[in-house]
Amino acid sequence: MSTITSGNGGVMSNNRFVLSIGKELLSFSKVNNISDHTEYDTIVEGGLNTSVHTFTKARQQQQTLILEKGVNLSAKKDADSLAGLGLKPGGRIKQPVTLIVMGDDVRDNTGQDKNKVRQYAFDQGVVIRWELGGLDAMGNEVLIERFEIAHSGLKELV
Repeated sequence: MSTITSGNGGVMSNNRFVLSIGKELLSFSKVNNISDHTEYDTIVEGGLNTSVHTFTKARQQQQTLILEKGVNLSAKKDADSLAGLGLKPGGRIKQPVTLIVMGDDVRDNTGQDKNKVRQYAFDQGVVIRWELGGLDAMGNEVLIERFEIAHSGLKELV
């Protein structure tokens, strides 16, 4: 059995990640709503009042993933590239989307590189919201583009 060690005491950083759509690697500054949940029904049986029965049910609410990135100076080329992958308002993402969380120079006791610490994926999605950050003539901030994607269910890959 191998032991994984890291330069930061074994704690993962939240700033090293890669997102891919199909085989295309993309750079985002922030990814939010990395979660999964199960919806359930509880039924109280008339003759057995000491407990309730819990059953899973089909999802009634969509799950979303929120991606944020700075707008590139070659915005037209960047926007065309993203739109080709389905990242546009109402766009369908038909290729698998994978989020890889990387470790900080993580190696096991055999010396093998273990940078891919966690991977999450979904099969398809729809961009349900696109937003451009606020414009401020007095400000000095990066212009942020935000995509909200309703997806088929985020699963952790082993």
